[in-house]
Amino acid sequence: MGFVPRLLEGGELPHRLRDLESPPSRMWLVGALPRQSAVAIVGTRHPTADAVEYTRHLAAKLGAAGCVILSGGAEGIDTAAHEGAISAGAPTVVVAPSAFDRPFPEKNRALFQRIIRDGGGHITAEPPHTPAANPKFFPRNSYLAALAHVLVVVESPIRSGARNAAKWARRLGRPLFVVPAVPWNPHGVGCIAELKLGARPLAGPKDVLRVLSQSAFHWLPMADGGVRTAGCPAPAPPAAPDQQTLGTFITYPPGSPAGTLLAAVSAGAGNVDGIAQRTGLAPTKVEELLLTLAKDGVLVADPSGAVKFVNR
Repeated sequence: MGFVPRLLEGGELPHRLRDLESPPSRMWLVGALPRQSAVAIVGTRHPTADAVEYTRHLAAKLGAAGCVILSGGAEGIDTAAHEGAISAGAPTVVVAPSAFDRPFPEKNRALFQRIIRDGGGHITAEPPHTPAANPKFFPRNSYLAALAHVLVVVESPIRSGARNAAKWARRLGRPLFVVPAVPWNPHGVGCIAELKLGARPLAGPKDVLRVLSQSAFHWLPMADGGVRTAGCPAPAPPAAPDQQTLGTFITYPPGSPAGTLLAAVSAGAGNVDGIAQRTGLAPTKVEELLLTLAKDGVLVADPSGAVKFVNR
């Protein structure tokens, strides 16, 4: 098969990028952007052997549970994340700092091609023939965090691209996990720093799946209906038109009453009256939905009646 990039503009761009203050105006996609909940797994380019093994295990387990694995395609943790997803037969997407025909690193060219053949994707804000360069990594990290429903840092020194991605996850309100490190491992002191800033310690794949099951973040996919280039495998269709599932986890698609309510809260509606006015739902229906979503661990209301997401 050929690897021809598809230009995405306007409404074709992944919806989740709209959370950024300065989203890219154009991106180039080779392969597919699957609809599944997206977990970004990132870390150092110089990991310990244990971190590589754990990353592959984590990506494989999350992929087998129905997630698409995102990473940046770099050596080290990124490569292990992509490889772990492939080992489980799960899709994985490279959010790259360079064009597909100028892979970074060059040694991962064959890996990127396999990712496409296996139903995953390679997406970048860089036009064809554009190589990687230092100024492009920080914007790329913001795109990676925006596309993700959850971000995991496996191993990171104090200064790294992984920590920059973590900063974007915090800024965008994406759930952020880090694998706790021992203090004498210089490759992991960045994870300790992230824990001090409020990141959640990761004990295993179930922690991520539990957050996805409780969070409203995963009802909005990376791209409506999935976006793909010609000739690449189509992603799996939604489980049902009225209620999609991730394993046994309930989601709230746009257009459903719960999805409409969640969209209103995301847009700034903060109480029953405001939600009713924005959605057209009766106040009694809003109260009923809020109770259900509170039981699901998605929304919470404070004593003043203000409604907000649990994980924001």
